[in-house]
Amino acid sequence: MNDRPGVPTLVRLSLGAAALGVLLCLPLVIKETPYTFVIFMFLSQPMLALAFLLFAWQVFRDLRTKELL
Repeated sequence: MNDRPGVPTLVRLSLGAAALGVLLCLPLVIKETPYTFVIFMFLSQPMLALAFLLFAWQVFRDLRTKELL
């Protein structure tokens, strides 16, 4: 019925980590306090970096399976 392949798990995790990272950035944009800055520095930025790494890993795996790399 549906011939398209599903979305890989790493891409789903990447999207979730990016969404969480952006949501954690919003309090800093609304009001700058020391607590919101700490949340941004120690939670939000690592979540965004994790999202990037997971997505890059999936792209690398796809390129390897299709023998393009």
